Amino acid sequence: MSMQDNNQRSGGMKKSFKGRHGLICQVSRIALFALVSAAAAPAWADPQDQGEKQAAALDEIVVTGTRVARQGYDAPTPTTVIDQARLLEAAPANIADFVNQLPALVGSNTPRRGTSGAGAEAGSNFFDMRALGPNRTLVLLDGHRVVPTSDIGAVDANLLPQALVQRVDVITGGASAAWGSDAVAGVVNYVLDRTFTGVKTGAQYGISNEGDAKSFKGELSVGSPFAEGRGHVIVSGEYHSEGGAGFPDSRDWFTSRKTVLNPAWTPTNGQPRRLVADHVGKSNQTTGGLITGPRTVMVNGVSTANPLYNKQFGPNGELLPFNPGLVTGIQAIGGDSQDVGGRIRLALPLRYGTAYGRVSYELTPDITVFGEAGYGKARNDVVGRAFEITNQVIRADNAYLPVAVKQQMTQLGLSTINVGRMFLDMGGVSGRSKRAQQRYVAGAEGVFGDGWSWDSYFQHGRTHFSFGAFDNNPILANFDRAVDAVVGPNGQIVCRSTLTDPTNFCAPFDIFGEGNMSQAALNYVNGNAVQNVRFGQDVGAFTLRGEPFSIWAGPVSTAIGAEYRRESYRSTADSLSLVDAHYVGNYKPAHGSYTVKDLFAEAVVPLAQGLPFVEQLDLNGAVRFTDYSTSGSVATWKLGATWDLDDQFRIRGVASRDIRAANLAEKFAAGITLNQTIDDPVTNSSYSIRAITTGNRDLAPEKADTRSLGFVYRPSWLDGLSLSADYYDIKIKGSITTLEATNVLARCAAGSTDQCGFITRNAAGLITHITLLPQNLNAERARGIDFEAGWQGDLGDIGRLSLRSVASYADERSVTANGITVNYAGDNANEQRFPTAVPRWRLLSSATLDTGSFSTTLTNRFIGAGHLHREFKEGVDIDNNRVKAVSYFDLTATYTLGGIGEQTQIYASIYNLLNQDPPASPNWSTSSTIQSGVNGYLYDVIGRQFRVGVRSKF
Repeated sequence: MSMQDNNQRSGGMKKSFKGRHGLICQVSRIALFALVSAAAAPAWADPQDQGEKQAAALDEIVVTGTRVARQGYDAPTPTTVIDQARLLEAAPANIADFVNQLPALVGSNTPRRGTSGAGAEAGSNFFDMRALGPNRTLVLLDGHRVVPTSDIGAVDANLLPQALVQRVDVITGGASAAWGSDAVAGVVNYVLDRTFTGVKTGAQYGISNEGDAKSFKGELSVGSPFAEGRGHVIVSGEYHSEGGAGFPDSRDWFTSRKTVLNPAWTPTNGQPRRLVADHVGKSNQTTGGLITGPRTVMVNGVSTANPLYNKQFGPNGELLPFNPGLVTGIQAIGGDSQDVGGRIRLALPLRYGTAYGRVSYELTPDITVFGEAGYGKARNDVVGRAFEITNQVIRADNAYLPVAVKQQMTQLGLSTINVGRMFLDMGGVSGRSKRAQQRYVAGAEGVFGDGWSWDSYFQHGRTHFSFGAFDNNPILANFDRAVDAVVGPNGQIVCRSTLTDPTNFCAPFDIFGEGNMSQAALNYVNGNAVQNVRFGQDVGAFTLRGEPFSIWAGPVSTAIGAEYRRESYRSTADSLSLVDAHYVGNYKPAHGSYTVKDLFAEAVVPLAQGLPFVEQLDLNGAVRFTDYSTSGSVATWKLGATWDLDDQFRIRGVASRDIRAANLAEKFAAGITLNQTIDDPVTNSSYSIRAITTGNRDLAPEKADTRSLGFVYRPSWLDGLSLSADYYDIKIKGSITTLEATNVLARCAAGSTDQCGFITRNAAGLITHITLLPQNLNAERARGIDFEAGWQGDLGDIGRLSLRSVASYADERSVTANGITVNYAGDNANEQRFPTAVPRWRLLSSATLDTGSFSTTLTNRFIGAGHLHREFKEGVDIDNNRVKAVSYFDLTATYTLGGIGEQTQIYASIYNLLNQDPPASPNWSTSSTIQSGVNGYLYDVIGRQFRVGVRSKF
């Protein structure tokens, strides 16, 4: 990685620091640690070499931190530049894996998160900066927006062309004035090598220590000039296959650990309210079936315990005793309880590929036209929860009911019993996600006058997203009919409904004992919920750059421009989803669109240079006026400065107003229905309800205020050393938030009457469904310090050594709702939303030794100790609130072969070298029964992985 600094010399350490006295020592400690540790962030490019190469390639460059093109200028917005050399050196499965190692990115969605769910984001790579959500991190390709690949407006990085990536710019701060809506937390910009010439190929294979998570990558790129150098054409393509990993119960670290309510707790007995326990499973279900009611029967007019209650059905339907262990609501500790969390996928099987082409032609020495076309396609399996029932009514004449049970029901005078069952023998509700993205760009760029340049382009993009096609997803009405099986007049077992409707095709379903249902019954019961979505995006933009005049300290550089954007969305669903017939899915058709018109301007004004303690002082300002067709006009701005005291010390700071407008789903989604288990505070019971997520057309844009201040130090007394620190503070007002069902219940119980209106109860007082819609509810804040440190130098005849380190300290990641602020910084497993878990410390470090033909890098990824939830008081709210620190080490080695093309390299890497287990980090929501006990958004759930590969350039 390299950090661009004045005259391209920063050496990767451009972060800022706001002087909080208590944190100054932290700066010194982390910098010192970086220098003496044997590892630092994935070694970024040599800053001096990087500057020389870029200066030789072109007179002016535009790094994503600014739109102004000015040689040697560095914007005050902290920007990390990851160059191609370091991407090759790290040999990740894909670029997103590498970018997500940066400590500033927390909670990014990846295919390898080890968390259950059949959500539409499964299998995608969505960048998430500061744990503020992927919809607040703007993803660009060569400085251009990319059509969304999800209804939350996020872009799947898997679908971006990767073989030609020259560098990745990562802005760790608000950038709406420069790049528009969504850049609240930051920007990730993939910059392509648009002048690539030659042929390069590569192939890579990987496998985990357990023999799963197999991966393959192949790529080919060709670039050539034509028409005597006036034109240039590039074609590139790649294919990736990432095999799924096994289940959590295939790993030694899996112990069915969960956070549960303490059944012995009372407000006065001094016991903790929650327990962290191993071997936690369901108390009201088994995989063969559990009799859950009635609890009592009337014998001779006296109510007495039902002897059938809490008995389970064995493999052949025989009745067996059931030891529930220590029961706590719908969960139980120990005993015969079974955990569905052990049967989720640690990594989803994923295949994707991209194709990219670009042609440019110089019409005149001052005008060049170009065209681009890109295509990306991804497909992955989605594995969610298994089908479950808690109180299925079974009649006494059910044909599959064991004879002994029938006889006992007759003796007890029972006409029905209730059965709870988890259908692990059917497998999880599994489906498929398909994403196909097309992108076409036509534009022109040129120069005129004295140093003026311009560029314009029109871009059309569209994404077709298909999600669902679930297997093992019962049509609930069909299931009820199939389970109600009786012996027909001809002695054959049939559905009771078939007796009155012989043509209903119902096939009887045996739920007693594991694996006893017939294929015909499965075919009748299971349906196919499918959602098809099309996203469209059209963008037209024009930018003018130049230096209109000079003042006492030098020329004033400007960039002005305009942009027009139209976003559209349309979704369709299967007919059964329209009537909520499925167990999961139940999508609804929707459509909507909006337009955005932007005018923007940015300027760099030199205020002083060549003075004592002021080698250079530049002011950077930007403003953008945006008009949304759905929510009106809004202005964003940025004001920053860079102050070089001398050639060793720089101070930099920026303040900005940023925005995020509601995305298409937040505005227009018509409704998605999922089953969810809740704890009802009114009835004091747990049961399954339907959560219906829908859109809200009345949403206003979020507004965010961002501040950063810091320094860069490159001492002359030690050549090659660079240190930096950056304090950041992001405050979001009117945060667009879709509450979880449990949060709606909690807020209603706390007296928030507006949230009570989203809860629907039946005549018996039980909740039938909860409506979840996005609202401008909260205020959110992210605050902390980023550190970078590095040194590189020659070791004589041995070679060149590079040490680098990037660290992030989270002081606050809070949400304020109803006047109550909850700070999640220091939570390593947060509530029911793992992505918002923000460890206090994250560190990425590396040490690289390069001998010329051979290089090796040792990388350390450190995640600091934390809590399940920092608001919990240990011994009062929970018995064990700690999550231990963990370090992962990665080792890569590259050997360059001579005499084969321009350059041919073979390489190998071991990811998680020591096969470090993830720390136990169960989320603490009482309704979250389907989890592995580890936060897969933070920790490695796969284990040691091996990769080998070869790449050549001719």
